[in-house]
Amino acid sequence: MRTATRQAPQEMKALQLAVGGARATAALRRGRLVQRRGLRPAPVQAVLEEIVTTEDERLRVAEVAAALDRRLARDFGSGSGSNGNGNGNGSAASAAATEQVVSPGDDDRTRFQLHWSVDMWQSFYPSKWVEGLDDPNTPVPDRIRQFTETLTNAVSTAGILGSSETARYWAYHLSRTGFFVVQGLAGLLASRASNGTDGPSPLLRSTRGVAGPLTEAMLMFYQDHELIKEGKYALPWDMTTSGHRQFNPLYVLQRSAAFLNEASQTLRRRGEGRNDPIWLKSGLLPDYYADGFHYQTDGWLSSRSAKVYETSTETLFVGRQDAMQRGTLVPLRDFMAGKDASQMTALEVAAGTGRFATYVKDNYPGLQLTVSDLSPFYLAEARSNMAYWKRMRAPDAQLGGVDGAGVTFLQTAAEKLDVPDNSQDIVYCVYLFHELPLSAQRAAAAEMARVVKPGGIVILTDSVQDGDRGAYQTLGNFGDFQEPFYRDYIKTPLGPMFEAAGLKCDMKLVGSSSKTLTFYKPAEDDKFAAAGTAQAAAQAAAQEVAVEGLQDE
Repeated sequence: MRTATRQAPQEMKALQLAVGGARATAALRRGRLVQRRGLRPAPVQAVLEEIVTTEDERLRVAEVAAALDRRLARDFGSGSGSNGNGNGNGSAASAAATEQVVSPGDDDRTRFQLHWSVDMWQSFYPSKWVEGLDDPNTPVPDRIRQFTETLTNAVSTAGILGSSETARYWAYHLSRTGFFVVQGLAGLLASRASNGTDGPSPLLRSTRGVAGPLTEAMLMFYQDHELIKEGKYALPWDMTTSGHRQFNPLYVLQRSAAFLNEASQTLRRRGEGRNDPIWLKSGLLPDYYADGFHYQTDGWLSSRSAKVYETSTETLFVGRQDAMQRGTLVPLRDFMAGKDASQMTALEVAAGTGRFATYVKDNYPGLQLTVSDLSPFYLAEARSNMAYWKRMRAPDAQLGGVDGAGVTFLQTAAEKLDVPDNSQDIVYCVYLFHELPLSAQRAAAAEMARVVKPGGIVILTDSVQDGDRGAYQTLGNFGDFQEPFYRDYIKTPLGPMFEAAGLKCDMKLVGSSSKTLTFYKPAEDDKFAAAGTAQAAAQAAAQEVAVEGLQDE
């Protein structure tokens, strides 16, 4: 049974498209939104091409298009009229507007249904939450007092002491964050000792700006726990499993030692602004893949890299990465409602070490999952992680697949998936697109659309982009950490890319530094065949245009 978000009747689908133009126009007038192409052709032309069936309906939708044109003419001097100053430069003003680029965040608002998290993170500024904490001019006792008061208020607001389960969740995640903060500091100290770095103490440098990551983590954990309470997914299995290896001091020491060694080398390369040569050359790998990322040892092409990757990334995000990735499970829960997981097939594209795949399996043990990646070394680590999940969580279950976990492992590139057409109910991808050149992004989107079944869903979780977070004005700086395609990624709207591949936009969710976009592949009989007419949608859109016009005057 399809979810409510994808059962919208014909007029509602038309309304989403048509009203998108009105909202985008209002955003453009407020100075938030600039465009690469005309506003009206995107939403209204889609209505004309895909929905209307009679001449009367075409005329009615044309009225909405004309209304939008009049608003553009009024606000920007588009068309043949003047620009409002009597100088007749309307065409020039319109041309200047269309040369500018719409931010992905604003483009998303015209295409996706927005989860409550979107506006929460858009308006969240960590620096305002604990103003003065990072200010060296603020006395240390005042900073400690302010942080204590803020934390106390946060505990009260989040209801941390409201139940034993809630208290357990927060105790686990706060202690985990504390561990990764300390480990990050240790990595900086190790780098200084190993590389002989001069300048300010690493401890001093690391404590500058500490408020931002910590407050981001607190709000991310709040969202994560709220979604658990909503029933979107279960508590993290690594938190609830007695005897999990992460509670074994010897295991933790081994992982920490590997991280400290890697951190020292990574920071050395970053300081030098160059990476060491990747040891493996292969004509089977795309050029961009052999260059390495994040200044990490061996790029993606060694077991050493695979074994330290999870610790490195969680340290970077002070323990909130798992919670950010779990946003992928929200649309998955909506899609799986009423379905038998054992009869469903899913594909994870670019699964890396497979850590997130274990969360998927823990929520849907019977799901037949294919875990894919281009690196055989990371696939081997993914197999190890999945086997550990099976041993700890479902030792007696007969799930089939490799190691009895109901999982198949596949070495394949995202832009050329070795998967049959229309074979997967679910396709999801976490943290890949920001590491691909634009041509590979488009190819990967087309491939995911190809392999998903009609009526199935595609879920993309990746870094936030321009326009998603008001607080992130220097987002592109992450590109300095050997992310060669990141600056282009954050400026490229993803909705149009997946629509061009034949998918429909559904829902958007944001979680701190990550965003989750959901798409679905229309069923063969779902070409807007539900009851309703485009005329109703056009009337609703025209009414919204009129109301906004009155509010502006």
